[in-house]
Amino acid sequence: MTPTLRTISRASAVAALLLTSACATTSSPVSSASGSSDIGRWVPIEPARAHVALAPANTANSGTGTDTLSGRELRTSQGELIQTLTLSNNTAIPGDNELVASFDYGPSSIFATDIHAPKVGRYAMAPSALSGLIGEMLPRANVQGEPQIRKNRYGLYGYVAAEYPGQAKCVLAWQVLDGDAIAQGFGDGGAPRRAGIQMRVCDARAQPAELIASFDSLRLDL
Repeated sequence: MTPTLRTISRASAVAALLLTSACATTSSPVSSASGSSDIGRWVPIEPARAHVALAPANTANSGTGTDTLSGRELRTSQGELIQTLTLSNNTAIPGDNELVASFDYGPSSIFATDIHAPKVGRYAMAPSALSGLIGEMLPRANVQGEPQIRKNRYGLYGYVAAEYPGQAKCVLAWQVLDGDAIAQGFGDGGAPRRAGIQMRVCDARAQPAELIASFDSLRLDL
């Protein structure tokens, strides 16, 4: 394992250890904000309603790839809110440019916990999980170099650059946050216990250094 990948893995493991020790008996905004008919199914949302956003393309340092086209969300019985924003895309390569944010509020009470239901969101990024994420979001892409570490307003995040030769350059970024790191973007008592965020952006003209600047503009908002 390379030093960079080891650093990212170690940071994710520590964050996961801290987060899994949290109590699961607090009130869940997920269950109170939606009817039971919405639990377990994807529903469309206006991008402006999402709890996560990137700066528009004309205000970010990247030239393209950050304008939001549509949004959808999934609420789970485990107290998760998963939101996916589809971003503009000027390529014909496999997959979508998208921003995925998973917020884990925990179940509304300990009695509502389903111990057999897996979490949907990604709240840690071990090397094996990263390999799966790359295969899912950048199918058949040529990964360029090792994972790198960068920083936005919420702390450190990891990313990799990739290429579809002759077609597009891409970046895949991920960030794992605990409740303290994201509380600044939420109202009193409204912050989730943890969050996992991933961004995949590919562009036919821009370079990875331009594309990753989009994730620097990440903003969480209730």
